[in-house]
Amino acid sequence: MKRIILTSLLFFCFAELNAAEGGPCKDYGECDQFKPALNDIASLQSGASVFLNYCYGCHSLKFSRWNRVAADLEIPESLFFENLVFDSTIKPGDLMVGSMPSDSANWFGVEPPDLTLVTRYKGDDWVYSYLRAYYEDSSKVYGVNNLVYPGTAMPNVLEKLQGNQILSCKDVPVLASNGGEKRDEYGNTITKQKCGYLKVKDGTGELSKEEFDSMIYDLTNFLVYVGEPARADRERIGWYVVFFFIIFTALSALLYREYAKDYH
Repeated sequence: MKRIILTSLLFFCFAELNAAEGGPCKDYGECDQFKPALNDIASLQSGASVFLNYCYGCHSLKFSRWNRVAADLEIPESLFFENLVFDSTIKPGDLMVGSMPSDSANWFGVEPPDLTLVTRYKGDDWVYSYLRAYYEDSSKVYGVNNLVYPGTAMPNVLEKLQGNQILSCKDVPVLASNGGEKRDEYGNTITKQKCGYLKVKDGTGELSKEEFDSMIYDLTNFLVYVGEPARADRERIGWYVVFFFIIFTALSALLYREYAKDYH
């Protein structure tokens, strides 16, 4: 019976772990690794600004409140509402519910989802990769597609900043069965053309690749925060808990040794 219970617990633990990692990035390949920095207030502030200027028109954060976000991001409430809240009827304690009409599914084919928990169920690596994986595709309604989520109904709202990204080809080395590169009789590496690489057309975007990637990092970082506002505090307190148990275990071991002397 104990063995069955232990097996069940391990199964649910691994299932939860796999769910937290998010889905695969499909045509993109391996998702780009994302490491959140929830104590980087400047990054979170930048991400909030990007979200409210470019994403909030369609996507809501209905499990968050305006005043909580302002307080956590160390933005004075008056300054926050003056620069980032564009509806005078919104109150500080209101939920961040977007203004997208309920019949928006008729426009996009699917209703734009709430993004409060998007990094929790998709994974932050997935979100970070997805936002940078748009490319031109004339066969689609909005003229773009996405390698991470092929056939996405969401237009590339950041295209003006990123530029026109296309799928390009390049020569890559042909690998031998032992994992090394194949070479011809003159010692030159044998290559083959491989397509599917993302490339931004020169001069089409307002930001450089590094600047755009940094902006997407900040946006993803903000979405990670929104998914669990207490995460930074939880992780910080967790270290104190670990240290407490280490000290408690050491003291308990010493106390047990003293008690054990009375039995000999």
